[in-house]
Amino acid sequence: MARFFNPFIIFIFFFCNQGFAQFSQTDTSIIQQPFKLEQILKGDFTAFNVDAIGNIYATTQTDQLKKIKPDGTMVAVYNDVKRFGKISTIDVHNPLKVLVYYKNYSAIVMLDKLLSFRNQIELKPLQIFDVNTAATAYDNNIWIYDEQNFKIKKLDDKGLLLLEFADLRTLFDIAPSAEKIIDEDNQLYLIDKEQGVFVFDYYGAFNRLIPIKDLNNITIEKKCLIGFTHTIMEVIQLNNLASIKYALPVLSEKIKSLKFINNKLYILTQTSLNIYRID
Repeated sequence: MARFFNPFIIFIFFFCNQGFAQFSQTDTSIIQQPFKLEQILKGDFTAFNVDAIGNIYATTQTDQLKKIKPDGTMVAVYNDVKRFGKISTIDVHNPLKVLVYYKNYSAIVMLDKLLSFRNQIELKPLQIFDVNTAATAYDNNIWIYDEQNFKIKKLDDKGLLLLEFADLRTLFDIAPSAEKIIDEDNQLYLIDKEQGVFVFDYYGAFNRLIPIKDLNNITIEKKCLIGFTHTIMEVIQLNNLASIKYALPVLSEKIKSLKFINNKLYILTQTSLNIYRID
């Protein structure tokens, strides 16, 4: 009996890791991929992230941070909202050390797997005043991009400066502004909405600029860049920029945020987080 394989799973393992010549950068077709609704988590969530094992970390209107297991069970809440106020970004690259960044206070808070407080770094006493985001480094230290002096910096848990890149104004006509930093596959990706994705090695050498300007909620997974418009998920192979586009599920509510990880699509709306699997 012939076996039929999920074309999307085949795509993830072969298109991203090896590449197919038939897909080119100029492909314009949109695949009507059968996303199947698996779960709906009701809540007034404002933002979310998902770790490698499927745990969901969602912020609420009152700036609580909730950790929710893949089965929908809430396992922890971090609600120390009076100290720093509104959460700007959540990095869950290491589920044992969750990074919560508060831009308005230039503060990074580190939480354990039950969202209990571990440590905090306040950047202003370190003479760092303009940072949009923070990310976990491959060695469990912390990446930031200091937009006052245009340097990517690596800090330890106490805020000690371990490494800083050269002033990016010396490399580019227009220095980047970081919406997000991603540490993946021995590369550092700095996401700039206006210019694209700047790629560096871990010691500050600039590799290339990927000129992607119209995608949001960008992630890097399995050597592919995944991003979204309002109606499309685009998966771009990093080694040759070949891409495939998938039509997103049609929802009656406005989409606030999206993420694709672990072969699941997460769509946040005004009233719920909708989780889809690929059939």
